Amino acid sequence: MKSELEKLIALQELDVKIREIEKEIANVPRQKAEIENQFNGFAADYLDKKNRLEATNKEHRQAEYELKELESKQEKYRQDLMRVKNEREYSAVLREIDVTKKIISALETQVLEKLELIEQLEKEIEALTPEIEVKRREFDIMIDEVSTKVHKLKADLDARRQHRAEVIKAIPADLLTRYNRLTQLRDGLPLAEVRDGSCTACFMTIRPQAYADVRKGESIITCDNCSRILYYKGAAPLQESQSAV
Repeated sequence: MKSELEKLIALQELDVKIREIEKEIANVPRQKAEIENQFNGFAADYLDKKNRLEATNKEHRQAEYELKELESKQEKYRQDLMRVKNEREYSAVLREIDVTKKIISALETQVLEKLELIEQLEKEIEALTPEIEVKRREFDIMIDEVSTKVHKLKADLDARRQHRAEVIKAIPADLLTRYNRLTQLRDGLPLAEVRDGSCTACFMTIRPQAYADVRKGESIITCDNCSRILYYKGAAPLQESQSAV
């Protein structure tokens, strides 16, 4: 029975470590998002200028397009002016030309303002770019380190799962069923160490005879309060490398 208890201890240690690794791996997307958010926070002004430049370029192209359309319309009005037949038509065309001229003037001012803003933003972006590139490389290194860590964690996880499969083979089916049931009922910790005469999981004092039996490690003893399988450090090794398979 001592050998079986050793295997249960080894199994719990494996399961605890496996859950820890799985939790670390599951936390990786959040870690990467935090790194990216740190970079975005640092580069907020730079990114804002980039976005403004893109929007201003779009507005500049639209203003130039509208300006060309109005210039074409104004040329048409001038041609119409040469073909009018009376004073009323002449005055109407002149009004259209005057209105179009004012709109063209406003658009020309807008085009120039957009062009000046584009040049200003391009200079500011150019000045910020070297520092941003340095920071980008630093944050990329941080992302790579997290990815490397994940790769190692997954390799460790695979190895521990394989080890677990081997340990399970050496545990009697009824005892394994009991272990699995307690795992579900006791937050993944079906075993508890006895220390100073008490269960370290629920802190219940162990009966003297039960305590003596736990110290011997020759039978499966459970806590009267939390029902966990009890073990005593002097009765069974805790390192996975010492467990028998």
